[in-house]
Amino acid sequence: MVPQDPQGTQDPSVTDVSNVMQVSELQYVDLQGKTSVVPSRNVFEVRLLEDTERGMRIEILYDNGDYSLIDAQAMHILRSGKDPMDVRFVRSARSRMRFPKMK
Repeated sequence: MVPQDPQGTQDPSVTDVSNVMQVSELQYVDLQGKTSVVPSRNVFEVRLLEDTERGMRIEILYDNGDYSLIDAQAMHILRSGKDPMDVRFVRSARSRMRFPKMK
């Protein structure tokens, strides 16, 4: 199970906004109010899916092929700290999420 290419329309006017930043960790607050910390050392890409009904939806793709889909109410990107790593951040529509196909 590995993340697939984005699904949905291939219309060039519907493109993802992407930027690579050095980040030490990502924190998110889930819908129950619990804060979780994800160190950047294994994170390849973080995708913010824009058109959700409530809160925000975040996809995290890891270097080893792991995948997380998180519904959150807040996200914190910490750039200063121990061992910053380059992480790609992408803003995209839900129709282009990278949810793995299971066969």
